[in-house]
Amino acid sequence: MGLVERKQLYWFRVLVSEFGLVQRLGCRLFKMSSTQSDEQTVMNPNIGEVLDLRNAKGHGFYCYEYDGLYLFVPPPSVLKGGHHVDKLRSISEAELKDDDIMICAYPKCGTHWLWEVTKMLISGTIKYEKGVKESRMLEWTFKDGIEAVPPPRVFNTHLPLRMLPKQVVEKKIKCIQIMRNPKDVCVSYFNHLRDRAKPWGYDGDFSEFTETFLAGKLPDGSYPNYLRAWKVELAAAPDLPVLHLFYEEMLLNPLRTVKDIARFLGLSSTDQFCEDVADACSFKKMKKVDQEMKTKLDMKIWADGSEGTFYRKGEIGDWKNWFTVAENERFDQIWNAKMKDSGFEFTYAPA
Repeated sequence: MGLVERKQLYWFRVLVSEFGLVQRLGCRLFKMSSTQSDEQTVMNPNIGEVLDLRNAKGHGFYCYEYDGLYLFVPPPSVLKGGHHVDKLRSISEAELKDDDIMICAYPKCGTHWLWEVTKMLISGTIKYEKGVKESRMLEWTFKDGIEAVPPPRVFNTHLPLRMLPKQVVEKKIKCIQIMRNPKDVCVSYFNHLRDRAKPWGYDGDFSEFTETFLAGKLPDGSYPNYLRAWKVELAAAPDLPVLHLFYEEMLLNPLRTVKDIARFLGLSSTDQFCEDVADACSFKKMKKVDQEMKTKLDMKIWADGSEGTFYRKGEIGDWKNWFTVAENERFDQIWNAKMKDSGFEFTYAPA
């Protein structure tokens, strides 16, 4: 390690010691070596900000922490020369339009699916979006990108309410929040990150990932924290119009869900059109569209040899094929302790 790197690490340690950052976050400092890997280089545009969330086997993630949330540093093609923290902070100042719609969810809860349904309802036509939902994702487009999108606009995000544009609350922007049972979320997130290209992929096994998921040491942080934060922050903005959906209900009763969304958005959609939307946006068809029609991002998302899709199985209860009895019991114990008295109830198996 050179003199410059030693000085940077020294001052970062001084800062951490002063504020107790490592003890508060429960993670290790990222240590820079003279022979950095590609992973470290991409994830470390500014030494002193990236945290090492890997486990004892070296499996896990390098993230930065902002306002209590772990996040990946976006690739240069997304940052476009800006600094990741400044770009993220800019989101709160974005100008919104009165008829904007915001889809909000923790990762792997159905954001892609719901975004496509909502876009189809808004357009009034059975036509798939060629672009990917990341092109309308707040934490990928930031203030400039948000404001450049032409109407009608349907945005999506994994961020908590406090990090969204201030005008979401000020203008009472309609929000649709979709949630999913945590065991299927854990399985889906594991497969998603396992298939991702470096440096955003995951090398550990499912048992390790379950511990990482329960500890919240992964990009976008803790699922319990996300749910609880939204509940608390929404209570402070009681006039904000929010439609709460569940992934399982959307899968079991797609037509009813599509009608609920249309009604919430104040659309005069006919029963036949809602039925056509539900059919066109079935999981099987959406997976095919994602593979054959969607515009690719200007970065490598999927690892070579992986399935490479945001749509995997779309099932309720697939977690039973992954958890051992002991892992399931441990998951229940920790999840229930974290979510005690939260009021959230999930469906873990099809009726």
